[in-house]
Amino acid sequence: MPLSSSLFNKLVLEHFKESVVILDEQLHILFVNPVFERLIGTTSENLLNRSVLDLVVGDDLFPEKMQIASQSEARVYTYLKSPERHSRNVRIRVSRIEQGSDVFFLLHIKDNTKNKIIDYEVLRKTLTVEILSKSRKIRDGKLEEAIFEILEMASLSTGAERVNAWLFDDNRARITCIGNYDYRSKKLLPQVDLPRIAMPNYFKLFETEKIILSSDSQNDEKTIELLRDYLLPNGIRAMMDIPIRIEGEMIGVVCFEETEGPRIWRIQDQQFALIIAQMLSLALETHEKLKVRKELEQSLKEQKTLLREIHHRVKNNLAIMTSLVNLQSDRVKDPYHQGLFADTRNRIASMASVHEVLYNSKNLSSINFKSFLSTILIQLQGSFYDPDKVITLDTDIEDISLNISTAIPLALIVNELITNCYKHAFKGRDKGAIHISLKEHFGFITLIIKDDGEGYEPGRIRHTESLGLDIFNGLVEQINGQAFYTKDTGSEHRVVFENTPNN
Repeated sequence: MPLSSSLFNKLVLEHFKESVVILDEQLHILFVNPVFERLIGTTSENLLNRSVLDLVVGDDLFPEKMQIASQSEARVYTYLKSPERHSRNVRIRVSRIEQGSDVFFLLHIKDNTKNKIIDYEVLRKTLTVEILSKSRKIRDGKLEEAIFEILEMASLSTGAERVNAWLFDDNRARITCIGNYDYRSKKLLPQVDLPRIAMPNYFKLFETEKIILSSDSQNDEKTIELLRDYLLPNGIRAMMDIPIRIEGEMIGVVCFEETEGPRIWRIQDQQFALIIAQMLSLALETHEKLKVRKELEQSLKEQKTLLREIHHRVKNNLAIMTSLVNLQSDRVKDPYHQGLFADTRNRIASMASVHEVLYNSKNLSSINFKSFLSTILIQLQGSFYDPDKVITLDTDIEDISLNISTAIPLALIVNELITNCYKHAFKGRDKGAIHISLKEHFGFITLIIKDDGEGYEPGRIRHTESLGLDIFNGLVEQINGQAFYTKDTGSEHRVVFENTPNN
C-alpha cells in the first residue's frame, strides 16, 4: 500500500541523524534513509520490499515485540545483519502510523554495539572484582601468588598489555617494582627500580596522591622524563598510575600500560583500577599481618618455653632448699625445733607445688587451684602422719583459675590453716575431720577451712602470738582479702577475696 507523498516527505528528511526505516503492516521495507544504508552496509535497492525479518538475527519474537512497542512506545533491542552477515546490536524506537485503513511502522534505529561492548566490559570487570574478593591467595597472605593473580586479571579485564605494581622506599627516593605482568608472555617480568633523581618531575606528581593519566605517554610532558629509560625500551604508549594506600597513606602505585598505541583511559577504567589498587593494598596488609602474627606466635612460643623453664628451675631450687632444711632438721633433737623445721619445709613445698603445676600446665599465667590443692593436702597428710590418729579430709572445691600472684599466697594460707588444724585441733584425740571448701560467687572467692576440734576464742583475727597466724594475716592482706573466724563445733576460718585473673 503506497504512503502518501506529504507524509512520506515529512518522514524521510535527509538531515535525520538516526537511521530511519519505514515498514508496512506486514513488516516489509518501504523506505530506508542513507544513515541506515551505512549502518547495514548495503543500498536501499537491496532492501526495499524485503521483509525486515530477513535482517533480524536470532529473535523469533521480533514481530510480537514490534506490535507491543508500537502500542506502548517501548523500545526493541535486537541484532541486524548485513548481506555480508555482520551482525550489529541495535536499539529500535517504534512508532505506529495509521493512514485511513493502512498501517505503517516508523523505525528510528540506533547502533547499540558500543553500549553493548561497554556493558560487557563492565560485566567482565565486575566478575573480576568478585573473583578477587574471594581469592584465597589474598586471604592466606601468599603475596607473590596474590600479586600475580591481581595483575593478570587486571590486564585481562582492561586489555592493558602491561600491569605492574610499585612500592616507595621510606624516603620516597626510589620506587621498586613488586610485580610486572606482561600479557604477551603471560608471566611476571623483571623490572629495575626507578630512582627519583632520574625523574624528579614525575615523582613530584606522586605527591599529589592523585591518578596520573597519560593517553600518549611518549609525547606527554608529564611522562617525558621516562621516555629514554622506560617508555621506549618497553614500548609503552599510554599509562595510568593509581595510588596504592594503606590506612590512608600512599605507599605505592599500580600502573596500567598500553603498548599498541595511544589510549584514552575512560572513567570505568579508572574506577576499576582504583579497586585493583585496593586489592593490592589488601594483599600487602594481609601478608604483613600474617607475617607479624607468625613472628608473635614464635616469640610467644619462645617466651612460654622460657617461662616454663623458669618455673621448673624455681621448683628445683625450692626442692634444694627443702633438702637443706631436712639436713638441718636432722641435727635438731627437741620436738619444738623439729616442728619449726617441718613447718618451714611444708611452706616451701607449697610454693614449689605451684611452680610444678605451672610447669606442667598449658596456661603459664594462671593455675587451676582445685588440682593444685590435692597436691598440697597429700603433702600435709604425709607430713603429719600419725599411726595413732586418724584425720579425714573432706573437700568441696570448684574449678577456679587463679593467677600466680594470688595462687602462691593462697597456697600458703591453706598450708598455715591445715597445719594449724593438725597441730592444735585434735590434741588428746585419736581421730578428727577437716573440711576444705573453695567456691566463687559473682567474682568473689570464699575459702573455708574448718575442723571438729575444740577451737579457741572467737573473733576477727588481727594480732596473735602465733607465728603461723601472723603469717596467715599477712598473706590475707597480700591478696586484698578479709579473714573471719568463728567457733561452733570446732574452728572455722573463712577468707574472702576478689578473683582478678589478669593481675
